[in-house]
Amino acid sequence: MKSLKKESTGIIGLDEVINNLRLGDNVVCQIDNLSNYKYLATEFARNAVSKGKRVVYMRFASHAPLFNNNDGIFTYTLNAKEGFESFSTNVHEIIKKEGLEVFYVFDCLSDLLLYWATDLMLGNFFMITCPYLFELNTIAYFAIMRDNHSFKTIARIRETTQLLLDIYTIDSSLCIHPLKVWNRYSPNMFLPHIKEKDKFIPITTSADAARLFSYTASKFYESSERNLDYWD
Repeated sequence: MKSLKKESTGIIGLDEVINNLRLGDNVVCQIDNLSNYKYLATEFARNAVSKGKRVVYMRFASHAPLFNNNDGIFTYTLNAKEGFESFSTNVHEIIKKEGLEVFYVFDCLSDLLLYWATDLMLGNFFMITCPYLFELNTIAYFAIMRDNHSFKTIARIRETTQLLLDIYTIDSSLCIHPLKVWNRYSPNMFLPHIKEKDKFIPITTSADAARLFSYTASKFYESSERNLDYWD
């Protein structure tokens, strides 16, 4: 049975929205730009280190490192160019060696498409890795770029993960929309939320809703054909 002990994202307002993290959670952030994921991952890792947790950074992508100052964060550098099987095996060996209740931050998974050329392998990697992390009572952060993946792959990720968060920046304001939060519920949990100082406020006003719908409508129009695999 999983521990019901609450853990923190490092962001008080986000903790309130999702009713905190739990051991075993895999957190997937669907993003438009890496800076939003870097912010969330940095706050998560900083808080975990301050609480004496073991934090591991899985570094494999071509984008800039997520952490500028790695004090207290142990980094494994992996080579995705070796292919799906070798990369997955190395990740699993690291997870096995690190053991129970370790906190992980992974580079953006979308970068794996540059080396593997297909969403199928990325989806397979996620589906074999997340259950293993879950069994070891870890908490792991992942990111995927919006509109870079087939609908089938997104569905597989959503089915497997415990938390799926849609992350936007609307008029310079960070917006978080929980699409899936496993084993937790509140009346406002699945509404989009806009960051205001230390709080995330659910979007209930017509003005904020109009801003959000305008943004998402434009994104949907741009990505309406994104049901093919990457190599297509």
